[in-house]
Amino acid sequence: MCASYNKERAHDRQAGRRHGQGRPVPVSSLHGRPALTDRITLTELLESLQQAGEGDQISIDEVLKTVGERGYAPLTLILSLLATLPTGAVPGVPTVCGVCIALVSLQLVFGKRYPWLPARLRRMAISRSRYVRVAERTMPWTRRLDKLVKPRLEQLVGGIATRLIGVLFVIFAACMPPLELIPFAAAAPGVGIALISLGLAGRDGLWVLLGLLPAGIGAGLVYTLLT
Repeated sequence: MCASYNKERAHDRQAGRRHGQGRPVPVSSLHGRPALTDRITLTELLESLQQAGEGDQISIDEVLKTVGERGYAPLTLILSLLATLPTGAVPGVPTVCGVCIALVSLQLVFGKRYPWLPARLRRMAISRSRYVRVAERTMPWTRRLDKLVKPRLEQLVGGIATRLIGVLFVIFAACMPPLELIPFAAAAPGVGIALISLGLAGRDGLWVLLGLLPAGIGAGLVYTLLT
């Protein structure tokens, strides 16, 4: 049975490459569902982005090509980390990441199989050297964190729950641009989105629940600003 399952997934991967003209398409997208992800660790994502593209900058387009092919959860995870880690200290980065997360999450809500972003957003970039420095300092901690992520409470990371999470992501991501007016405040919804995305990527519903707290704090800060 296991061998049959592995053969089926290998066949789906080959079909995905033909469908994407050389680019792997997540298996779930071949069965009419939004592409979420096979299980993947945070450290693997950070390492893959270090090798993305060429030149002195890493563009959103390169993030989409490198991470987006793995599904929605890894993409929202990386975008939220870019806004939360020291890379987000660059003015405008939290806003751009928030807009990208909102657009991607809307596609998840409406069942689009593969995430897409407009060309103008995909041209925006951050310094590669800055990202590499941040990633190298962060990865010793992410390796420890990866050991805490495991499949559990999977009813929170599948089916209709993923569409509901997409709605929450749109709301939390919309909080990030106004919170950029307050130093480091955009990190609150960013951390929440990152933790929930980590749960989706690792099939761990506990991390989805943990992510609701900082994201809720961010939403509360926006409400305070508006009132």
